[in-house]
Amino acid sequence: MIPPLKDFSKNPARKNQYIVQNLNDTLENRSSISSKYSISSKYSDADCGLRETVPNRKMVDPRDLGKITKSASKPIFKGLGDDFVILRSKAQLRVKRFLLQEEACKLLPSERVNNCLKKRISKDKGVLVKYNPVTKAACYGNLQLCSSVWSCPVCAAKISEKRRSELKQGIARHRKNGGHVYLLTLTNSHHFGDNLMELMAGQKKALKYLWSDRKSKEHFAELGKVGHITANEVTHGENGWHPHMHILLFFDKEVDIEELQMFIANYWQHCCKKANLKKPSLDHGCDITDGSFADRYVSKWGLEEEMTKGHIKKGREGGNTPFDLLRLSEQGCERSGQLFQQFAAAYKGKRQLFWSSGLKDLLGVPKTTDKQLAETEDAESIEEEELALEIWRLVLIYKARGELLKAYELDRLDGEKRFNMLIEDLAKRYVIDYPDKLMRDAEIIGVRAEYLKQVI
Repeated sequence: MIPPLKDFSKNPARKNQYIVQNLNDTLENRSSISSKYSISSKYSDADCGLRETVPNRKMVDPRDLGKITKSASKPIFKGLGDDFVILRSKAQLRVKRFLLQEEACKLLPSERVNNCLKKRISKDKGVLVKYNPVTKAACYGNLQLCSSVWSCPVCAAKISEKRRSELKQGIARHRKNGGHVYLLTLTNSHHFGDNLMELMAGQKKALKYLWSDRKSKEHFAELGKVGHITANEVTHGENGWHPHMHILLFFDKEVDIEELQMFIANYWQHCCKKANLKKPSLDHGCDITDGSFADRYVSKWGLEEEMTKGHIKKGREGGNTPFDLLRLSEQGCERSGQLFQQFAAAYKGKRQLFWSSGLKDLLGVPKTTDKQLAETEDAESIEEEELALEIWRLVLIYKARGELLKAYELDRLDGEKRFNMLIEDLAKRYVIDYPDKLMRDAEIIGVRAEYLKQVI
């Protein structure tokens, strides 16, 4: 066994050196392993991060190792009650989001999501592991964020949760002041092959008519409308793209839902016609729900979740949400990947929620950007570890970002050493999986060392 890691908090770069040194000592002492690769000089891999130079070590054929080091250690989780179970469940969801982000990077190679939580902000520091003792959640520091709520599963989860909290706060304050909130859903007829961007542009124009036409403005004013919040959502199914809008309507008094439904449904048809959209039916183009009750949407998500997490949740009735398409692409469906690319292009740069003028001030909701919300988790956490660049490259190679945070959180609960064990296993796997790279760089390191001796 490799000895436990020492305390490298003051010099995190030594952690990787310690791992590699003890790893090779362990491999060299295993009499059952036949050595087929050897290097007489020091070795390193500049690309993948094993920079510690260990002299006279022997490499092994992976076939001689069987299943050893092919996967990270899976320590037995000790039962610590509900907190432990909940934390582990949340951590596993985050692991899946990190892996899903990897798929988004493949599909969108020129977008900022490719640098998100991978590349450092400051080259003077390593990658930080931070911990929030209140939420018991770990996160990374000194890493770039793309802050994309549409194309990045990791940032989307953070931002959407913060937006949900904003909505919850605003709805509660409005109701406390005697107001009423209603959920309006609008869509129009569409067919397979319709262009998503054109559908969205038409709906945006139709919605503008709904709010600005004199007749509708006067009617809404009579009913006591004080503002609205619009969220765009889209799914893909048998009839192609299905963009629709969820709109929270804020009134200062209770209204007759049936009367309001009839007025908006008829006027929405008129607006769609003016915007050159296919005319929706009265039954399917408009739907209004009292915000205090649960309908087929709200029953699962709650009113604020429906507004902020439409592209994240699972699709219903045969339709796939954008992140459903991303999951299918991850499983090998090329068509789903192409559809996700179409979605990302159509939604790039668009706001997740649009608040009507003055509504945030009226409800006391702060004005924040997606970037500010994405960085909130980092700002509220305390720096605990600094990972050397060599270790971070190992984490990226084996797509272990989510697993590493999960291990750290669970260690804080029960005092185990999953975090260190995972890093050790990544180093083991690299030595086995990339012997050619280690050997290739050995000569380069030797030449460099001789040159430095001469210079000094």
